[in-house]
Amino acid sequence: MKSPQVVDYVVIAMYFSLMLGIGFYFLNRLKNTNDYFAGGNKIPWWTSGVSLYMTNFSAWIFSGAAGFVYSTGYFALLYLGLGAFAYYIGSQLTASRWRRSRVVSPVEYTNTRYNVTTQQLLSWVIAFVFILSGGVQLAAIGRILAAPLGLDVTFIILGVGSIILVYTFSGGLWAVNITDFVQFVILLAVTIVVVPMSLALVGGLPELIRNIPPLTFDHVYNNVHYDFHYLLGIFLVTTVGVAAGGAQRFYSVRDEKSAKRVGKLAGVLFLTFPFIFGIPPLVASVLWPDLSQVDFFSEQFQPKDLVFIAVCMKVLPVGLIGVFFAALLAATMSALSSVYNLVSAIIARDMYRDAFNPDATEQQVFRVGRFATILMGIIVMGFALVFVHSELGIFNIMMAFFTLFNLPTAIPVAFGLIFKWVPRWGAFASITWGLYIGILTRFLLGWGFGPQIYLVGVISFVIFVASGYLGTLYKEDRRKLTFISIMYSVVLYILLVTNIQNDGGTFVQVTLPILVIIIGASTIFFAKLFARESVEDREQVEKFFKRLYTPVDVAKEVYARGDRETTTFPLVGMNTIFIGAFILLLYLLPIEGTKEPAFLILSTVLVVFGGSMFYFGRLSEKKSWAKYQKEIKDRGLDIQKEE
Repeated sequence: MKSPQVVDYVVIAMYFSLMLGIGFYFLNRLKNTNDYFAGGNKIPWWTSGVSLYMTNFSAWIFSGAAGFVYSTGYFALLYLGLGAFAYYIGSQLTASRWRRSRVVSPVEYTNTRYNVTTQQLLSWVIAFVFILSGGVQLAAIGRILAAPLGLDVTFIILGVGSIILVYTFSGGLWAVNITDFVQFVILLAVTIVVVPMSLALVGGLPELIRNIPPLTFDHVYNNVHYDFHYLLGIFLVTTVGVAAGGAQRFYSVRDEKSAKRVGKLAGVLFLTFPFIFGIPPLVASVLWPDLSQVDFFSEQFQPKDLVFIAVCMKVLPVGLIGVFFAALLAATMSALSSVYNLVSAIIARDMYRDAFNPDATEQQVFRVGRFATILMGIIVMGFALVFVHSELGIFNIMMAFFTLFNLPTAIPVAFGLIFKWVPRWGAFASITWGLYIGILTRFLLGWGFGPQIYLVGVISFVIFVASGYLGTLYKEDRRKLTFISIMYSVVLYILLVTNIQNDGGTFVQVTLPILVIIIGASTIFFAKLFARESVEDREQVEKFFKRLYTPVDVAKEVYARGDRETTTFPLVGMNTIFIGAFILLLYLLPIEGTKEPAFLILSTVLVVFGGSMFYFGRLSEKKSWAKYQKEIKDRGLDIQKEE
C-alpha cells in the first residue's frame, strides 16, 4: 500500500480552502433566519436532493459500514440497498406537506399542531440525537485518517470539526447545500474510479462473486447480533425517518413538486450504494481474509474499519490518494454541516424563541442561531473524542443511537402531518412510550435491533393513532379504559418476560413487573391529557391543516420577496470545473506517480459536468425567473426587497 505524499496533502489543503471559500461567499448574503435555515425557499430541487443524499452518510460509510460489509458480505449489501426504497417511500409521504407547512425549523410546526410541551420535548431529544450522531461521524473520520496520514486522531477531529463549523456558521443552509453538491461530485467521481480498479485486484466481478460466501441472515459483528429482523427494522426506521427528518430539504425548495423531486432524486442516488460502497470492502475480504497478518492492520484499533481506505491506498496513484481523502472529508463534512445547521435552527426558534423569549426579534433569533452553531460544533467535537476510543466500534455505536431514538421522534413528526384526528397531546405520549420501551428492551432485556424496532414502532404508533379514542373513554367510560390499561400491562409483561435476551437475574425479575405497571398506568394518565382537547384546540389543528391543504403560491410567497435562485448553478459549476482543472494540473506537472490515465478521466468528467451545469443551469434559472416575473406583473403583486 502506498503512503500519502506531499501532493496528497496539498490536495487536501486545497479542498479545505474551497469549502471555507464557499462558506465565506454566503457570509453577507444571509439576512434573516429564513435565509439561514431554509435558504429563503429558493434552493433548487436537484441541489437539495443531492444534499439529502449526502447528509445521510459520512466517513462512517467508509469505516464502520465498510467493516460491516467486510464481515457480513451480501447481508450488508442488502442493508445498503434498502435505503433507496426507504428514501423514495418516506419522502413521498410527507414532502409536499412539509413544503406547505411553511416552517423554518422541522420542529416548529409541532407548536401549532401539538403544543409547546411536545415541541420542547422533541427539540431536546432531536438535538441530543443529532449531536450524538455527529460525534460518531466525526470520530469515524478521525479513526480512518489518523493511521495513513500519520497524524494524531485528536488533531484530526478538532481540525476537521473546526473547519466544518466555520463554513456552516458563515453560510447557513446555502453553504451546506452548495458544499454538499461539490462534495457529492468529488465523492462520486473518486469512488467510481476506485470500484473497477479494486475489482481488477481479484480478477473482476465474476471472480469476486465466486469468492464471497453465500448470503446468510445470521451474523455477529463486534458482539452485536444482526439478522433478517434487523434489515426489516432498519427499512421501517429509515422510511419513517426520512418522512420526518428530510423536512429541511423539503421545505427549502420553492414548491410541492420540487419537494417531491428532492426525495425521488435521493432515492435514485441511493441505488448506487451497494455497488460504490460495497465492492471495495468485499474485495478486501478476498485479498486479506486475516487482517492480523497484514502490516497495515496489525496494530490498528478496530482494523475492519480501515479496509476501504486500505484498498484505495493500494489501487490509487499518488495525488488521487489525496483526492480520495478529500472525498472522505466530503462525506463527513456534508453530514456534520447539516447537523450544525439543523440543531442550531431548533435551538434558535424552538427553544429560545418559543420557550424563553416569545418577543424576540428576527435579528435576535438569527444571532442566537449562529451562536448555537458554534456551540454545536464544540459539543460534537467533544463527543467524537469519546467515541473514537469505544470498543463497540463505529458501526454499532451508530446503530444504537439510530434504532433507539429515531422511531419515537419520527412517528409523531411525520404522521402529525397526515392524521388530523390525533389530539394535541398524542405526540407527547408517543414519544414518551417509544423512548421508554426502547431503553427497556435494549438495555435491561438485551433485545436485538430488529425486535426492539418492531415493538417501539408498534407501541409508538398505536398510542399515537388511538389517543383520540382513549381520550373519549376517559370522559365516557373509565371502567373500560381501566380494563384496557390492565390488559395492556399483562400482554406487555408476558411478551417481555418470555423474551429476555441477557442474564439479568433477580434484578430483571424484580424490576420488570414494576416498569410494566408504570407504563400500563400511564395509559390512564395520558388518556386524561387527551380528554383535555378543547374546541379551541381543534380549531387550531383545523387551521393548521387548512394551511397544509393550501398549495404554495410560488409567485407570491417566494419570488415576490424580490430575490431569485441566483449564483447556485454558476457557483456549483465553477467549483466543479476548478476541481477538474486542478486534477488535470496534477497530471501535467512533473510529479512522480501522477501520469496515470485515471487523472485524465477524472478531470475530463468533472470539467464537462461542471461546464454543462454552469451553462444549462443558468439558462434554466433565467427562464424560471422570467416566468415568475411575468406572473407577478400580471397579478399586480408588489415585489418587496428584503433588507
